[in-house]
Amino acid sequence: MASVKPAAAVAGVARPRIFYGWYIVGMAMVTNAMSMGLSAYTLGVFVRPMTEDLGWSRTMISGNQSVSTFVTGLLAPFIGPLIDRRGGRALMIIGALISGGALMALSQVNHIGGFYLVRGVIFTIGQLGMGSLVIHVTLSNWFVRKRGRAIAIGAVGVSIAAMTLPALSEWMIGAYGWRTAWVGLGLLIWLLVIPPAALIMRRRPEDMGLLPDGDTETEAEGGAGPPRRTSEAAASRDAIWTRRAAMRTPALWLIIAAFGLSGMGMGAILLHLVPFLEDAGHSAAAATGAVAALGLAGLICKPLWGVAIDRFPARSCAMVEFVICGSGIGAILAAGSSGSLTLVYAAAFYFGVGIGGVLTVTEVIWANYFGRLTLGRVRSIAMPFQIISSAGGPLLAGLAYDRTGSYRSAFLLFLVTYLLAAAAMAIVRPPRAPAR
Repeated sequence: MASVKPAAAVAGVARPRIFYGWYIVGMAMVTNAMSMGLSAYTLGVFVRPMTEDLGWSRTMISGNQSVSTFVTGLLAPFIGPLIDRRGGRALMIIGALISGGALMALSQVNHIGGFYLVRGVIFTIGQLGMGSLVIHVTLSNWFVRKRGRAIAIGAVGVSIAAMTLPALSEWMIGAYGWRTAWVGLGLLIWLLVIPPAALIMRRRPEDMGLLPDGDTETEAEGGAGPPRRTSEAAASRDAIWTRRAAMRTPALWLIIAAFGLSGMGMGAILLHLVPFLEDAGHSAAAATGAVAALGLAGLICKPLWGVAIDRFPARSCAMVEFVICGSGIGAILAAGSSGSLTLVYAAAFYFGVGIGGVLTVTEVIWANYFGRLTLGRVRSIAMPFQIISSAGGPLLAGLAYDRTGSYRSAFLLFLVTYLLAAAAMAIVRPPRAPAR
């Protein structure tokens, strides 16, 4: 790939007062709220009303994640190269149209097969277009030195969603029923995602005559920023990877293993936290409040994670994150059995500190280790494995509950998987970039 010097990067040419990449960050906040927020934080609110109304078990409703896993594994390898070549604007618009329509269609579901088709297949297709892979590959292209804080600020949208969408869903379910609530959430996707994607989304700064971080050519070549960032992120920023070359590196598989093991626990807790607390005797509103406490922690800590990962080795940040999450699950188990709502909220907040770093740490590690120009291609290799793990966790938790009447054994298992993830990350090292 030939190196092109953007016109605005040449010395003497004035730069925009506000780097355009920050508009992409603002759009990422909204998109993350609608994508990750609706995927991870709201279904748990619907578990009890839907299972009680339709006669489904919790294992059956958790099985939706297995369907989603299959669809993601089938399609993700095609999405990544599209992002690298074409950018994400069309993908996000089409994905939002599909996702919003799928949520509205859930209002008409009466059988588990229909639920799997609409949420497991159609909604997942939409999420692949408007979701994490597209937005974070784009952000990693726009930022190098400031990548951690840019992704962290964009990820604040997930925390805002955690604080607002479950409560909004709970209110709509109580006032209008769960079917109407799905329609409202689908309309919200159309309203908040499609216009910003159409107006703001761009593939990478070079397409607009700019350089990452808003640098001039001199700043880019001089390695502006802390030395640690230059050695880890800047060294690989313009590397060109083929899938075959990436799959030959130990780093790829260790990162997949680490985030796969951690994803099991996160997906399960986010789906089953509300019913776990309701089973422990807390009201639906109190249980939803615990999710809000989790989101508040993420809102406060995400910018701090961004600053930390711009200053310290990314894998060290990942290890700390995994240890916090694992011990946070232990705290949730202890607080749930204590009967104290204050302890429940404190435990949820502590767990939220850990998962507040998930998006930032994950995306920065991939971009720092494999560069930005073919990042979609590399990330699409990992997506099926990540989705399998995140689907397996909720399913295991649902099976544990249906067989034992308790989530305890599953939650203890996820505590262990988080510690194993920290161990895997402890030995990962950046791969050597292939020859251009």
